[in-house]
Amino acid sequence: MKRRSLKKNAILNALRSIIAVIFPLVTYPYAARVVGVEHIGRVDYVAHYMEYFTLLATFGTTTFAIRECAAVRDDRRTADEQASEIWTFSLCTTLISLVLMVILILVYGRLHSYAPIFAIQCTSVVFTTLGADWINVVYENFGYVTVRGVVINILNMVLLFTFVRSPEDYLVYAFLNIATPVFIGISNMFYIRRFVTLRPFFSSRLKELTGRLWPFFINEFSIAIYVGADSIILGIIRGDYLVGIYSVAVKIYTIVKSVFIAIFSVTLSRLSEHAAHREEDQFRAILSGVISVFIILGIPAMTGMILYAEPIVLLVGGDDYVRAAGSLRLLAIALIFAVFGGIVTNCIDVPLGFEKVNSRATVIASVENIVLNIPFIFLWDEYGAAASTIMAEMTVLVYCIVMLKRSGVSLPGIISGRCLRDSAVGVLFMIAVYFPVRLLDNYVAVIIAGVLLSVVVYFGAILILKNPIILEGKEKLLNKLQHR
Repeated sequence: MKRRSLKKNAILNALRSIIAVIFPLVTYPYAARVVGVEHIGRVDYVAHYMEYFTLLATFGTTTFAIRECAAVRDDRRTADEQASEIWTFSLCTTLISLVLMVILILVYGRLHSYAPIFAIQCTSVVFTTLGADWINVVYENFGYVTVRGVVINILNMVLLFTFVRSPEDYLVYAFLNIATPVFIGISNMFYIRRFVTLRPFFSSRLKELTGRLWPFFINEFSIAIYVGADSIILGIIRGDYLVGIYSVAVKIYTIVKSVFIAIFSVTLSRLSEHAAHREEDQFRAILSGVISVFIILGIPAMTGMILYAEPIVLLVGGDDYVRAAGSLRLLAIALIFAVFGGIVTNCIDVPLGFEKVNSRATVIASVENIVLNIPFIFLWDEYGAAASTIMAEMTVLVYCIVMLKRSGVSLPGIISGRCLRDSAVGVLFMIAVYFPVRLLDNYVAVIIAGVLLSVVVYFGAILILKNPIILEGKEKLLNKLQHR
């Protein structure tokens, strides 16, 4: 199979995520105003529960399947068998997940009034499994994924503006909130046939899969706990209103984080392939490049979220949600730990077979998050929920780094001190620009001027400092322009 350019894949996947960012920036402010804080809070409250049922349905198969199938993707027969076996396992866990969801709703009286929202949103669980989108990652089909994302987002936006007109339409909003995995699942049923043929495949190895997938499931489930438990606990202690407020900050944080995840997620298949064939130089080169890119992009992203939190919240949610700015500033700090923690867990631990380290790290972080959330929320409401997320993300990163060192894993030279220095200088210029920009009266003007000036001064500064990442990008851009 012809190997696609990792840089091109990263750009395509980042573009897909940016498109997924742009559309919510248009649709979410509309939904937040039309549906209202209370109904937004109800839908998001159920969504956090559904994250857990989705994770149970997939049972860690996504990351595991990418790693395992990447090594055999050039052998169609073996790939069909392995992919079908993992997919069949997911069908079984999906059925278990749906049964447990029904039991929870029947037993927990507080959820009875949320049953219609659960019924709507459970379709995402089914189609996430049926769609098996991890196959597109294995075969690096990021061009298709990007085009598909544009089409689905346009369709979703048209449906939202057409059918969501009042607070009474919150059930329609609840469906459109999870329509993307439904549309993805339907499209994949036809598209992925050109790469693998999925069919129910029952074998004696299905039982063995449970043991191999368990660390991946524990890892993903624990992440969901320390990412989503804060909203659930906040809802139990303080009610739907503060969940609605906090959900705006979480949504913005999640959107920004998803762009960074999209960049490094494209490397998992290639890194797993290099690790399987013990190609250490190629592995280290890719990893070093990923970390350098995130130093250059992640630190200014965090800084921008902190500086412009209030106008960002006003743009996304409106005046009713302005209180979410404080939570967003705290979550911006969590962003750095989350992104670099994701690189360690996904780009180092998984390809090298240290998934058990990941699961232990996230279990510790989830327990820590729950324990801290209760007193933090009582003391500081949604700000306490955000603070507990910072602690959890930091714990995962620190624990995994410590365990890698104890295991004797040495990856010298993967962190560029030059990039750290250049990024720090660029951020100082961003902060200097902020003070005059904040004096503008209109929050839209603040965001536009702030973003444009921050980009100019930040990248201008690191270009003057001759940062190798920026210089390489500049050279490639000039070469393309000259050949046109």
